[in-house]
Amino acid sequence: MTKRRSKERAVPLSYENRMGVTYYLHEGRTKTGKPRYYFARTIREGALAQMPKDYEVAESINGVVSVRRSRSKSSLVGVSDLALVEAALRRHPHLRNHRATLVRDAIVIHAPDVDEGRLMERVIASSVVAPRVQDVAREHLRHVHYSPVFQFVPSGSDWVAHRMTYRGHGGWSWPLANGSLAELISRFVPVIGTEAFFDLE
Repeated sequence: MTKRRSKERAVPLSYENRMGVTYYLHEGRTKTGKPRYYFARTIREGALAQMPKDYEVAESINGVVSVRRSRSKSSLVGVSDLALVEAALRRHPHLRNHRATLVRDAIVIHAPDVDEGRLMERVIASSVVAPRVQDVAREHLRHVHYSPVFQFVPSGSDWVAHRMTYRGHGGWSWPLANGSLAELISRFVPVIGTEAFFDLE
């Protein structure tokens, strides 16, 4: 009589993104046989119980979950730099729904889908709307799509500002100005989301 060996599977590492969708960590292989780590919405072969050393979870502004190399402690952009931009966005009511994130070695400001984010914020703030409607609005706001509109990139001891362009194939503009991060924030952040933004050159 042969013994049956029951091998317990470790619970895969899971991550819930800002939209409330759960993803599970997996390991695959590249064509050359090297390990490749990724997240999937269902548990498949190759599921992992813990994050490999020197890797971390990354979530994009629009909720895409991936695995990346851990950010170097010598990164050109610090958390305090990001905090400066976030504070500036909060100071301007018309930028309340904009978000700033670290993208590689740059601070990128993202704008929500036109009008949709603002509409949901007004619904939530309304005192005459039923609480249930406000809850639905909050849930809807979690799914708003964001697009990059401005970025600050470190360059030596200074920073460089670029805006998103929309002519032709679009993309980041030529450098608009360089200087300290505080100077560039003061000069450009108030213009984002206004008609004057499109006159920046």
